[in-house]
Amino acid sequence: MGEQKREGHDVQFATWASVRQLRSADEVWIHCGWLPCLWWAAVVCYLTQRRRGAERVLKWMPEACYDPLRLEYHGWKKWLVGPVERFCLRRCSKIVATCEEEKCWIQSYLGKHCPPVEVTDIKRFFKISSEFRVQSLELSAQSATHNSKLHLLYLGRRHLLKGLEYLEEAVKSLEFRVQSSKSNACSGNSQLTTHSLQLELRVVSNAFGEEKEKVWDWCDVLVLPTLSENFGLVVAEALERGKRVITTDGAPVWGDGNDYGGRLIYLEGYRDGSSDKRIRLLKNAIEGLSCQS
Repeated sequence: MGEQKREGHDVQFATWASVRQLRSADEVWIHCGWLPCLWWAAVVCYLTQRRRGAERVLKWMPEACYDPLRLEYHGWKKWLVGPVERFCLRRCSKIVATCEEEKCWIQSYLGKHCPPVEVTDIKRFFKISSEFRVQSLELSAQSATHNSKLHLLYLGRRHLLKGLEYLEEAVKSLEFRVQSSKSNACSGNSQLTTHSLQLELRVVSNAFGEEKEKVWDWCDVLVLPTLSENFGLVVAEALERGKRVITTDGAPVWGDGNDYGGRLIYLEGYRDGSSDKRIRLLKNAIEGLSCQS
């Protein structure tokens, strides 16, 4: 909110006093879903438009709220208020999705009364380069080698759909293998193939300003082991900074085939895989990056 104000926009929290602004707006955008305050704003816009006989000005960007996995999460609550949610969504002039997969989710949820759904390229708002593969990988490798550890960062809230437990299990398993490798090496075993680079995982849920930049400076690899993601803003932030990234097909917007100069690893089959498969995919990806370092 503060950043938007610094950009010269008039930004404020929605209150009952803001009804007048909703009525007079030429265009109203709603982000996210499943919140009573959003329903209230949508109904105010709809009633105003009907009274004036004007075209619908309401546009909605639901941010993957209708992903089948998210619909199952606290499913009874979503079933209970689903008619209200659909009523509001169906009265939009358009709905904006971040990728083709999300467009299909929205159309499936709203059925035949679904408004037009437009897919937008959110990545265009970020300065993500694909042209400095060697430089970025060498810098990350130097950082990891200098500290004798590969620094893995999870930046986001703790939530069941974020898959953090699979990442933590993968790192624990790899750390155990590294410790075993060191122990066996002392006994003269020459058949070991496990590398000795150690891992450190940091889970950060709240970091802003200078504190957040310090976290990025520490990081070698961002890992987003998500099962369901609207876009994965943290992935764009990491790529902007030249960091390497591991993410999954739970964030389908990043599965467009662009690996951003070798910095992005996209795990196919993760979202719908078993727990063991998810852990295995994460382990393989982390091991591969560790070997590069």
